[in-house]
Amino acid sequence: MELAPSGDVARTMSTMVERAIRKDILSGAIAPGDRLRVAELSARYGVSHIPVRDALRQLEGDRLVIIKSHKGAVLRGVSQKFVADMHDTREAIETLLVRNATLKGTPEEFVRLTALALNYETAASSLDALAMVEANLVFHRFIARMGDNPEAANILDRGWELVIAIRNRFGFGENRVAEIVRQHRDLVGAITRREVPAALEAARLHCQSAKNDLLLRMAENGVA
Repeated sequence: MELAPSGDVARTMSTMVERAIRKDILSGAIAPGDRLRVAELSARYGVSHIPVRDALRQLEGDRLVIIKSHKGAVLRGVSQKFVADMHDTREAIETLLVRNATLKGTPEEFVRLTALALNYETAASSLDALAMVEANLVFHRFIARMGDNPEAANILDRGWELVIAIRNRFGFGENRVAEIVRQHRDLVGAITRREVPAALEAARLHCQSAKNDLLLRMAENGVA
């Protein structure tokens, strides 16, 4: 019989497992479409079944996992339509957050944003894929924080790990990384100068070019 841990311990353990699964999704260790068997995850992370089940329910709420009765959990599959829809949604929300960040950002936040863009450039110069993913997430999440709309920021994050997982699987098109660096610089420059139209245009271009590049990579690899 599996004994349930106390409330605080259970929450801590399920949070730990959830973060571990998210990390494995980002790294590609768990791929879209993979079965997520409770016993296997319990052994992988060294915990009982209970926090694994709790973590899977949380990931289901974030639209990363599909749980079916008597069939268990599966990491959502990724199609070209899913990727296109996620990028279009991101463009709509991110332009809202960029507008707010441009209008509301403080000088201290502008300094931090500039430093985060440089962090991405450092990771890109060494072609460290995992460091690039992390630096890019931190950069965009900081813009979302500057945008001061937590509800929009939460929607922006939901399901995005799947897009990153597919990006890590197929990589970038030729010159795309250098293009990201330029687009980050343009975006930071417009935000810190408080030029709203330029910032919105930079955000739209960044989202659209990311979508087009990933869709092309998927098509080249036969993903419908």
